[in-house]
Amino acid sequence: MPGPKPSVRYWASKKAYGCWIGPTQHFLARGPEDAPSGPTYLEALDKFRKLVAKDAGKGTDDYLVSALLNQYRAHLRSTRKSGVPGVFEVMARGFATEFGAKRVNELKPYDFDQWVERQTQWNPTSKAHAVTLVLAAVSWAVKKGFILTNPLAGRVERPQPILRGRDARMSEELMDLLIGECFEKGTYHRKARTDTPAIHLKKTGFCEPFGKYLWLLRLTGARPGELRHAEAFNYVGGRLVYRWNAQRGYIWKNAKKSQRDRIIFLTPEAQAYVEECIAKHPEGPIFRTLRGEPWSPQNVTQKWRHFLLKRPKVVAMLDQHGIDPKQMKTYNFRHSAISKWLDAGGDIYVASQLFGTSVKMLEKRYGHPDIDRLHERYMAFASSNPLAMPWAAPASG
Repeated sequence: MPGPKPSVRYWASKKAYGCWIGPTQHFLARGPEDAPSGPTYLEALDKFRKLVAKDAGKGTDDYLVSALLNQYRAHLRSTRKSGVPGVFEVMARGFATEFGAKRVNELKPYDFDQWVERQTQWNPTSKAHAVTLVLAAVSWAVKKGFILTNPLAGRVERPQPILRGRDARMSEELMDLLIGECFEKGTYHRKARTDTPAIHLKKTGFCEPFGKYLWLLRLTGARPGELRHAEAFNYVGGRLVYRWNAQRGYIWKNAKKSQRDRIIFLTPEAQAYVEECIAKHPEGPIFRTLRGEPWSPQNVTQKWRHFLLKRPKVVAMLDQHGIDPKQMKTYNFRHSAISKWLDAGGDIYVASQLFGTSVKMLEKRYGHPDIDRLHERYMAFASSNPLAMPWAAPASG
């Protein structure tokens, strides 16, 4: 016989609201018994509704889209797929808001296409990534039996991502300026207090830790996220090492696919800086802000877009060379390092090991050498290996 119908109850011994769904006990909210309108009861009621919705229609195409997305989010977190859970959470949030109350069988491809087009804050690459993540969630739900059919399979056009090209490569002069400006003294307007209406100008160092973070990106060609997640235990033998099957810490981007460790090689100067950071922060991320907070996508973006790219000298150089600030990314340091290696004639297979990517990806996205320099190298090769021209007339004499 089926058990009693699930309902929210107050458990005085636990000082919490809870419920039973089948054989499983769920705590919903801890606090005083304050039904029917108290905050603890309302919190419990909200969680109860979500729990019930999570099971309603499971195994059929009547399953709620919001429940499907929650299941996939939990799956990503349990499988420790690098930074994907956080990215999925950000990109799927708008989709969940708009379609979460629908049943899966109510999803229409044209609705999905129109939703993607409305995301004007994203460029084509971000849109392509969002589409991939949402479609992956629906495909996974079919595979696991949460739903029976995929209403979007083969019926959604994926936006074409922007392939990083020559524009993503920065000149040595520009990189020098970007990093140097982090160490330059500047002024900012200190926000006036209500009792002191005057606005004061204060001299300050811009942000040395950010400058050193950018310096490491330039030096190593690492992905920004790889450095942000570095911890003391990742520092092994003068290198930063991310195990492909790590049981703690960061799981690097291609760990599962390649089943190889990601190794970031460091110069003696970089090793010294890493060891200095480890001494300050033996637990958690080692690279931090002036306030001791770990670098995150949010505070990196804040420093990059709203401070560094607005420095007068940086603005002047970008304008002089016709560079769109919107195309400037911290990732460009990686692109520049890889392109510089290939431009100098570095072996492409060695590059794939140094920079943690495939030869195919290097050829697709990073093969943007300096054409003039290539021409010079060709001319040097040709002059050292002259070939006779059999059709030329012999010299008279």
